[in-house]
Amino acid sequence: MQVSKRQVGIAFIILGIGLFIAFQIFHPQIIGLLENSISADGEITPSGVRQLNYVFYIFTGLLVLFGYGLIKLGDESWRQRMVQVFLSDPIHGVLDFRPSPRFMLVASTAIGLFLIVHIRLYDPASRIFEVLYLEDGVFESLTPILMLAAVLLIGLSIPKLRKDAQFVKVRNLITIIYLLLMLVFFLNAMEEISWGQRIFGWETPQTFEGNLQDETNLHNYFNQYYLLFYRLLVFFPIVIFIAIWLEIKERFLDFNRLVLPHPSMIGLSLLIGAVSLIWFKEQELLEEMFALFFIFYSFRIYNCFRVREKSAEIGQEQ
Repeated sequence: MQVSKRQVGIAFIILGIGLFIAFQIFHPQIIGLLENSISADGEITPSGVRQLNYVFYIFTGLLVLFGYGLIKLGDESWRQRMVQVFLSDPIHGVLDFRPSPRFMLVASTAIGLFLIVHIRLYDPASRIFEVLYLEDGVFESLTPILMLAAVLLIGLSIPKLRKDAQFVKVRNLITIIYLLLMLVFFLNAMEEISWGQRIFGWETPQTFEGNLQDETNLHNYFNQYYLLFYRLLVFFPIVIFIAIWLEIKERFLDFNRLVLPHPSMIGLSLLIGAVSLIWFKEQELLEEMFALFFIFYSFRIYNCFRVREKSAEIGQEQ
């Protein structure tokens, strides 16, 4: 007897809902079992219980979504539409575009998972953790580098945008938005290195001696608000969902395709939202994932305009 995708999908939905209900009913017993089997001191802190709850809710939600996806795969028009939305990019107009949206989806999600797994598995007291993740570590140093690279890529995209005949009506608005993004990325990068103090080691000017880290930057005056900001990042995937909805409904297409992140970034955006929900105190991890997100975002914009410009040149020669 051959099992259809629809039947498997229904099974996953039932499994997800069943696990969710069982978790609510047997929650005390499950926590007690985990305390006895995996906790070194036989206790799980309230924060740990909350994190376990979030992980389980996300897991059961993914089971239900996966089951729904399997059911919808039987609808050929829906399947083709999803491939078009997530695995194609209408800006460039080239079928064999490289790197493809599929590559962007897989690569951004895989690197995001790599960052999460590494920072959660390494012992905070180990030397390797100190080198990779602590102040001025490898990954923290990469954050401003990636943000400056994003500034460069967006900057290189602006002249190509302004020469593109297809976007004459929106190019002024999009140019302003790109300039604002460049400013935000640049300020973020410079604040991360305290405007060069981390590199050149000058004494902190008296004006900045009142901030939390006693460094030449402004963001450390607002550290008390950071935790709220990082917790609000749980809503970050909404930006991708808006882009998906606009693409499906074919509304504001120029704005959606030129400004909002491509739907292929959904994997990394969901990871950012999950980290914000479960490990919102991992500020360095969230900053690294943000920098990763925006370098992919900027590279995709630049690469699309580069391919469009090259295609236009080839068309003129012919």
